Amino acid sequence: MFPTLGHLINYFFGINILFPMPTYGFVLVMAFLSGGLVIRQAFIFREKQGDISFQKGKKLVSGPIDYSELVMGIGFNFVVGYKIGGIITDYDLFTKGVDTYIFSTLGSLWIGLVLAGLTAFYSYYKAKQKYSPEKVFEEVDVYPHSLWLNIMVVAAFSGIIGAKLFDILENLDSFFQDPMAQLFSSGGFTFYGGLIMGVLGVFFYARKQKINILVLMDAAAPAILVAYAVGRMACMLSGDGCWGIPNPEPKPEFLALLPDWMWAYDFPHNVIKEGVPIPSCHGDYCYMLDVPVFPTPFYESTFSAVFALIIWSLKSKIKAGGILFFMMLIMNGITRFFIEKIRVNNTYDIGASHITQAEIISSFLVVGGLIGIFFMIRTYRATKP
Repeated sequence: MFPTLGHLINYFFGINILFPMPTYGFVLVMAFLSGGLVIRQAFIFREKQGDISFQKGKKLVSGPIDYSELVMGIGFNFVVGYKIGGIITDYDLFTKGVDTYIFSTLGSLWIGLVLAGLTAFYSYYKAKQKYSPEKVFEEVDVYPHSLWLNIMVVAAFSGIIGAKLFDILENLDSFFQDPMAQLFSSGGFTFYGGLIMGVLGVFFYARKQKINILVLMDAAAPAILVAYAVGRMACMLSGDGCWGIPNPEPKPEFLALLPDWMWAYDFPHNVIKEGVPIPSCHGDYCYMLDVPVFPTPFYESTFSAVFALIIWSLKSKIKAGGILFFMMLIMNGITRFFIEKIRVNNTYDIGASHITQAEIISSFLVVGGLIGIFFMIRTYRATKP
C-alpha cells in the first residue's frame, strides 16, 4: 500500500524520498478532476448533436476598482504563501503530521507577506488597466462545456459534505462520543452521501445556469462512474479500511490467471495501521492484515470503469433523455448491493435482517432507475413522432 505519495513515487522509481502528501486525498482530487473532464467532453458531444446550446451571458469589460475583491485575493495568497513557505522552511515538522500542520497556525510570515505584496501590486495594476467610472459589460455566448470546472467544484463541495453527513449518520455512536473529531477528521466518508448531495448541488447549479436537466443527467452518467472508479482506487492504494471481509479460502482454479491479490489481499503498509506488525519494517506504516480480505475497492473500481465505457458507447444510440443516467443508477446499485455481501460495514437490525446503509440506498437506486427509465421512455414516445 501507499499511504503517502512518497511511498508511491519510491515504489515506481526505486528512490527514497520523504513526501508525506496523503495518497488518498490526492487520488480523490484526481477523481473529481477526471469526472469533470468527462462531463466536459460529454457536453461538447451534446452541443455538436444539437441537444444543447449556449446561453447569453454578460462579461465585465471595465469598471471601478473593486477593493474588496483585491483584499480577498491578497488575503488568500498570503495564507497560501504562509503555509507553503512554512512547509519549505520547516519540512521536517510538516512530514510528522500533514493534517496537523495544515490546520495549525504554523507557517512562514515573510514568504506570506512577499506573496501578498506581489499579489497586491499585480492585482492593482490589472484593475487600473480595466478602470472606467461605470461598469461596462459585453454580451458573450456561454456554452455548457465551459462551465465544467464550476460544476466540478460544486459537485466536490456538496459531495464532501454529503459523504461526511452520511458517514456520521452511519456511525452516530462515535459521533456523540467525540463530535469535533468526527466532523473534522480526514477520514470517514460515505460514497452514497457524496453521490446524493453532489447530484443535488449540481442540479441546482444547472438550473441557475439554465442547462437542460435531462442533457445534464446523461452527460453526468459516465462522469460519475469514472469519478467513482478513480475514487475507489484511493481506497485501494492507501488501504483506508474500506475493504472486504476476511477471505482465507484458496483462490479458485478458474481464477488461476489472475494475481493472488485480486482474490485476497492483506493490505500491507495500510494507512490506518491495522493488523499485525510487518517483520523487519521500520516507519509509521508497518502493519498488514493477519487474515487476507476481499479487495472490494478494486472490484468496485473495475466495475465502474467498465460501466462508464458502456454508458459512453451508448450516448449516440439512445435518444430518450435521462435514460443513461438511470441506467447508471441501476448498474451502480446492483454492483454495490452484491459487493456489500463481502464488504466490512456497519449494519442496521430490521427484524431478523441485518442490512447496511449502502444496501438500502442501492436498492432504492435500482428501483428508482427502473421507474425513471419507464417514465423517460413514455415521455419520449409522447413527444416524438
